[in-house]
Amino acid sequence: MKKHIYNFIDLFSGAGGFSLGFEREGFKCIGAIDNDINAVNTHKYNFPKSKTICSDIENVSPSEFHKKIANKSVDVIIGGPPCPTFSTIGHAKIQSLGNNVYDDKRTRLFVNFLEYVEYFQPYIFVIENVPNFITKYNGKIFQRTLDMIKNLDGDYHVCNPVKVLNSVNYGVPQTRKRMFLVGCKKDYSFNYPEETHGGIDKTDLFSNEEKNNLKKPINVYDAISDLPIITDNWRIDEVQYSRHSNLSEYQLIMRENNQTTVRNNRCRLTNDRAKKLFPHLKPGMKYMDLASNIRKILPFREDIFHDRLKRIDYKKPCWTIIAHIGMDGYMFIHPIENRTLSVREAARIQSFPDDFIFTGNMQQMYVQVGNAVPYLLANKIARQVRITLNS
Repeated sequence: MKKHIYNFIDLFSGAGGFSLGFEREGFKCIGAIDNDINAVNTHKYNFPKSKTICSDIENVSPSEFHKKIANKSVDVIIGGPPCPTFSTIGHAKIQSLGNNVYDDKRTRLFVNFLEYVEYFQPYIFVIENVPNFITKYNGKIFQRTLDMIKNLDGDYHVCNPVKVLNSVNYGVPQTRKRMFLVGCKKDYSFNYPEETHGGIDKTDLFSNEEKNNLKKPINVYDAISDLPIITDNWRIDEVQYSRHSNLSEYQLIMRENNQTTVRNNRCRLTNDRAKKLFPHLKPGMKYMDLASNIRKILPFREDIFHDRLKRIDYKKPCWTIIAHIGMDGYMFIHPIENRTLSVREAARIQSFPDDFIFTGNMQQMYVQVGNAVPYLLANKIARQVRITLNS
């Protein structure tokens, strides 16, 4: 039976990790908006049928956006508005919140997201944010968000408890915790995806796997070991994989379109002192684990930069990939090579498949990767949204 195709828009879309998760579950991205031109260009490249706009959302009203997407209907809205600090809210339909001290532009951006919800009246919307969204200012921001949703026209409710999901529990080779808030029309009920993989934060990991039928977490070796072997001065964009056999299940997912070459596999240059220090770092070691005489090779303020350098461990999932990886690449030293992670390796750890191409210069690509919602987690959220809409 042919799946019904639902239209969605992605607000604060970035490069498109969230969009990709929904598109590959059969949804159709008809529009997106972000104020980062580099991320917008990447989104346009990978979603050529989407009307992707580069602008501050404050400058594009929902009705203007509607015209830009040819007045198409919107079934789902997704996005990750910055964590807000609320001030007086002037929206006529979202009221009674009063004045407060949290005067910040992010307030307006978050309200803009809900204005789009109110205008387009989607069946369901999904908000992704950092976990402390729930607890910031003793939970006041979170509670006011719930109040705003209750006051929207369209009779929306927040589905189930808001949850903090760790990507590692959903087949992503990275510990990355993010909050997801799902709002639905009154006739719909959403259930979050069940965990499929164990996590390294569980002390009884392996017994839990056996008891709960969870798979082992995906480690970095299974994520990136088939990628081309490079040096830090490598500047060729498209190259052959290092191998095409004995691939892990995860690598097969990343290469499911059977391409023979891969792009974006370049990394930042490493200075000479760092190259002398890197060989002393064993997998999982950080800067302050080194002997003091070794640390003098590349000295930092040790009261601040105790983990300024960290070598990834092939046998474990990676820690959270961050937007500043291009600037703070020494926190992401390759498990066995004396260089930092390449853009493609970071993208693999964020679970971007290899046919997703990043555009811009290297620094811009690193930012796009680090800011993204991991594709595999987004895809599992999308699957639950489809179940909700089809129920």
